[in-house]
Amino acid sequence: MASEAIRFRVLCYYHADAYFGAIGGNICMIEVKKGRVLLSFIHGSLLEDPGSRLTGTGKFKRFARVDSPGDAEDPAIRALVTRAAALRPWD
Repeated sequence: MASEAIRFRVLCYYHADAYFGAIGGNICMIEVKKGRVLLSFIHGSLLEDPGSRLTGTGKFKRFARVDSPGDAEDPAIRALVTRAAALRPWD
């Protein structure tokens, strides 16, 4: 079960039972940066990304741009969220 809260000044979805809560159990976050909507994954480097939607060069965090409402319906985006929800790196 996912929890939803404002964390780090963004809308954050995470596993509340995880070690370090919203960071350790992060599923994804919805951010607006420089006028763009980003779906951010703190553990993004651990996700399989066959749709090549993820960008970023940090050690772990990755981003997927959501440029239109249609992008939010993209099966590749849905797959990333599903994979992130199944990921439990604290176990």
